[in-house]
Amino acid sequence: MRLAVLLLLLPCQAWALFGFSLPEWLDKESRQLAQELNRGVGQSQNPNFLRAEYQGGVMSFYYKAFSADAMAPFGAVVEDQTDAVLRGYCQSGYYRKRLDAGLVYRHIYEGPTAPPMLTIRASSCQGQY
Repeated sequence: MRLAVLLLLLPCQAWALFGFSLPEWLDKESRQLAQELNRGVGQSQNPNFLRAEYQGGVMSFYYKAFSADAMAPFGAVVEDQTDAVLRGYCQSGYYRKRLDAGLVYRHIYEGPTAPPMLTIRASSCQGQY
């Protein structure tokens, strides 16, 4: 009985919580987006973008990490952008709809200077909007 009430009160979060799959429209959209990004559309224009992957409700974006060394190419020291990225996802109607439906976003950085992976879920946005 409690499970039924939870599913009625929080349908999107409950789907993700209990391991149910994403809605069909979101699964299809996410697969297509990963393919398009890997063909050079949208954010793949970022020179640090490597690839996108979608599997099992998780959209992963891979980036090459760049050196924070002031003598490195492009020489700027880059500050941690985790809070800004999280705020961007949580304050966007587009991303909030997908997060609330159970989609998880991961930003994964590769290389010797790589920061930790950033995982964004609907629960990551509590207190952000």
